[in-house]
Amino acid sequence: MIPRLMCTQHPDSTVRVTAQEEVDEAIQGFSMYGCDEVMSDYEGKLTPYSQPKDIVMKAKNLDIPVGEKLYITPRIPNPKLEDFDRVALTLEAALIANYYAYKYLGTQAVKWIILPMVESTDVIRLVQRLIIKKSKILYEEMGVPCTMMQLVPLVEDSSKLIHIHEYIISLYDILKEFDADLKVLRVFLGKSDTATKSGHIASALSMMYALHEVFKIDEELDIDIKPIIGMGSPPFRGGINNPKLVDMEVEQYRGFSTVTIQSAIRYDVTYSDYQRVQSALLTNIGGTSRKVDPQLLQLVDEAAMKYRALVARYIDVVNKYASVIPTTRDRISWREYGRSIVLEDKMLSTPRAIVYTATWYILGVPPLLLDADFIIEAYRRDAIDWVFKYMPYLKKEWEYEAQFYVPQVAERRLDGEIVLKINKAMDVMGVRHEPAELYRKLIELNPIEPYILSLGKMRGFLG
Repeated sequence: MIPRLMCTQHPDSTVRVTAQEEVDEAIQGFSMYGCDEVMSDYEGKLTPYSQPKDIVMKAKNLDIPVGEKLYITPRIPNPKLEDFDRVALTLEAALIANYYAYKYLGTQAVKWIILPMVESTDVIRLVQRLIIKKSKILYEEMGVPCTMMQLVPLVEDSSKLIHIHEYIISLYDILKEFDADLKVLRVFLGKSDTATKSGHIASALSMMYALHEVFKIDEELDIDIKPIIGMGSPPFRGGINNPKLVDMEVEQYRGFSTVTIQSAIRYDVTYSDYQRVQSALLTNIGGTSRKVDPQLLQLVDEAAMKYRALVARYIDVVNKYASVIPTTRDRISWREYGRSIVLEDKMLSTPRAIVYTATWYILGVPPLLLDADFIIEAYRRDAIDWVFKYMPYLKKEWEYEAQFYVPQVAERRLDGEIVLKINKAMDVMGVRHEPAELYRKLIELNPIEPYILSLGKMRGFLG
């Protein structure tokens, strides 16, 4: 049984959760939120190495059937981006959790391990082989008859998502080398970092394309490939956790088998709103992916280039304001472990996706609107209808974000040029911007720092 709802540790809520509280949070994810999988997250994050084992033991004491229908899935550091010792220690944490799960529950708690920011097949090969070899030693010596843990590559870049078949086939070949009993493979498609690097339109289109490619590879290899989609509450980050957007987004990103349940939907909205989101997600799991024309890839490239050129103009301001966004998880500073946007021969350093998203909101510009130049150009070339063909809900997403667009704040903290561009794109799409009055009054206050969490609470998410 493949998990359907994955409870994560994203810092996208206005409520702070410490690493020490995350064990209880995982139990709550299983019992209160109906998740059948919890992510124990080590990527750029100060998570105790005992956490997976501690979740196992807490579940045992509460008679929660971890390993039968409920699973713990660590997200480990990528060895190309973080110190190798953190990778090795995280793998040990997963193995130890399985040892205790088998010892006390007679079952296996960890079946999958997520590798983030995958951009090459060699890192898939390295980490999957490490998992297999480390598992073999521990299980043979300690007499633990666990099945082979599978790597789940997390792809978070528009240019990589369109080549998703390479990563899946690489993983398939490695597992076959070790005579794995291959019935199911999982792959993780991430919206947030893809949007940070390429903008909303490019990231959304590349996600749709990847979901359709997964469907085709599934038939080619005659194996069940179960895609996970990682999305949050703001439409820039997928909107699939948003009570007001979920019915559109599940249709837009059809074909997923598992979806993330991030922090904001658990802490920043009512429980009844959460239940509505949960119901919509469960109803739409396992649908057929949308068929996507390969010509779509031209739009992906064009949208990404326009977005990056616009962001480059304001990146220094973004990074300045990012330093005041509150941290709601025990993560490493984004200045030590951040993201980058490639623009021609330049490499622009940016915060990680949630801080980046939250920063644009306090600048008065929801980041979804950073596709303004592409919208204007597509309209000029009579290509806007082609965009709407694949993204029929784009106008509704812009209408949703218009309530958080405050031109006078954007003009003061950024400049008048970005306001003119966004206003023109809104005219093209027939979108009116009328920010909520209390939201507008709060965001205009200076300094903004004391009000960032209040503004996030009003939106229903920090970033």
